[in-house]
Amino acid sequence: MGLRRRLNSDGIRHSNADSQTHAKHVRGRKERRGVEWIADAVPPENPSAEFALQADGLALGNGRYFVGSGDSEKQVEGAEFERHLSSVNWDRRWNYAAMKRGEKVCKVRRKRTTPACGEIVTNLAPWQMQFLNGELRRWEQAEIPKEKRAEMLLAFLAPLRSAVVAEFASATGLEIPASYLHFDSNKVHAGVIYSHINKDNQLVGVKYLRTIGPWSVAVSRATELGAADPADGRLRDNLERFAKRHGADTEPLDLRLHRVLDREFEKLVAGMDDDAGHRYEEAKEYYKTWKTKNRREAAFRSSSSQRIAWQTVRLLTPLFPPPVRAAVSLARTAVQVFRVLSVALDAASDSSSSGSSPQKNRQPEIEKIL
Repeated sequence: MGLRRRLNSDGIRHSNADSQTHAKHVRGRKERRGVEWIADAVPPENPSAEFALQADGLALGNGRYFVGSGDSEKQVEGAEFERHLSSVNWDRRWNYAAMKRGEKVCKVRRKRTTPACGEIVTNLAPWQMQFLNGELRRWEQAEIPKEKRAEMLLAFLAPLRSAVVAEFASATGLEIPASYLHFDSNKVHAGVIYSHINKDNQLVGVKYLRTIGPWSVAVSRATELGAADPADGRLRDNLERFAKRHGADTEPLDLRLHRVLDREFEKLVAGMDDDAGHRYEEAKEYYKTWKTKNRREAAFRSSSSQRIAWQTVRLLTPLFPPPVRAAVSLARTAVQVFRVLSVALDAASDSSSSGSSPQKNRQPEIEKIL
């Protein structure tokens, strides 16, 4: 899903994470992820689903919904949230604008051709989700009641949404009719519903949202963490094109909002117990290890990598020990081959210090791979 879009009637229903439309869109994304045009079967779930919120039994539902902003903000149910956004779209289907007629400038009403509401989304990072899931497990082990755990989680997430909403308002000057938190996807995310038209049908705020896109935002955050591919220069190219178009001093709005989210998250962690910072660093390290492994396996799954990998394996197979050659002969994909080789290399490293038979010790692991 992209980080921003115009909210037509279908988009409004999607913004309610408890609606049937939202559920249909989620199913569709999962089905599309299950198709990969290579010989290998792929898992039905996105690998990053490992970092999805693990809050079963806490009765959180799919989201929390808020209408208004600032002092006038109030929490509502999903159905009322939809009705509110539909009403905003209807009431602001036109706006006042200036028109010059001869030497005279007049104020006229202009009908809009696009919905009055738009949406921009900020996602928690996978390592932040890893940290939150770890905290939920700690709270459960401490036998904190479910209701209290849900309350603690929502209290942690609330300042994140508020920080994003406040930063968006400050950066754009746009009207904010509503906002939300969604819990039902791979990452908890906060959405800001905005409008270029205020309650008096006057145009307000910036004309354009200068954004760089979800891929660049994700890779930028991973780069700051030290988890990005150093050989991938696409982010640098995207930032250079953005600077050329909008000016070197202009920061992409979506990147700016995610940096605010990250700073607020770290501030909240710092306000927890003395060991929370250490647990957060462990979550970051876990993600960096996971990302490196996932990137390598994703490369193995590509059609070109499959072909090169099989050619390399054919050349090197005669040099492998007999048990490894036998295991490789049973493999059906390049991913399986390299997992077998990885286990064999680990076993060889272990045997150099213990003097035991490497293949015999790791045979159950190899059989599990195949």
